[in-house]
Amino acid sequence: MKFDNLACTEKDGILHVKLNRPEKRNAISPMVFWDIERCFSEAAMQPSIQVILLSGEGKGFSAGTDLTAFQPGGSAVEVRRFVRMAQRAYNEVELVEKAVIALIHGFCLGIGCELALACDLRLCSPETVFNIPEVVMGLIPDDGASQRLPRIVGVGRAKELILTGKTIDAQKAEKWGMVNEVVKLEDLEKTGIAWAKEIAGNGPTGVGLAKRNIDMSMSMSMADGLECAGMAQSLAFSDPNFITRIQQRITEKIKKKP
Repeated sequence: MKFDNLACTEKDGILHVKLNRPEKRNAISPMVFWDIERCFSEAAMQPSIQVILLSGEGKGFSAGTDLTAFQPGGSAVEVRRFVRMAQRAYNEVELVEKAVIALIHGFCLGIGCELALACDLRLCSPETVFNIPEVVMGLIPDDGASQRLPRIVGVGRAKELILTGKTIDAQKAEKWGMVNEVVKLEDLEKTGIAWAKEIAGNGPTGVGLAKRNIDMSMSMSMADGLECAGMAQSLAFSDPNFITRIQQRITEKIKKKP
């Protein structure tokens, strides 16, 4: 997998994806959106990939929008067209039936923060700062922050961050539940790999379906969410790997008996 704006390497079932524009502080341009969409759609089709680690090259995760790459003006129709293209890229991150872990350091700003919110889990280093500053420019966050952030931290905290445009540090992000854990910078990748290996040790079908069931259930009633879980479980039961894993567990338990 080769892309102009991403560096990708696969090892032991883990795909390492890095935003690779350090000279631009990994600012997001239209080409970055296209690369992200292609990368994650291709990863979704590769059985050898079980977990994806997403990080940024250089001094930080992403400084947000690459303002130099966008042309001002344009009709409302053209803007909506572009926004849909950008949303498709981040939707690929969210919808891929594999766990995606963001490894965040330095800065995670604006549209870069929206990318991190599309991931399943987020680890960051202590010096990391976060913001979603679109309202400062008279705009709104249109790539998922106004939908995903409330589901992660609650409506009140999401409005606090989005409506003020303020910057918060790693400790507050962890307190709010925006990140799962704050890890020393030198341990960030190692911790991400450890989490990835733990997830990869589980049944890939179960991981993928559990992820989708959680995400889909957020906008469903309890009854519909449970029905969705039942349908996902019927798919998991029909997976031949499920039978193999059950047999392995039975064998392991028999061996452990005194």
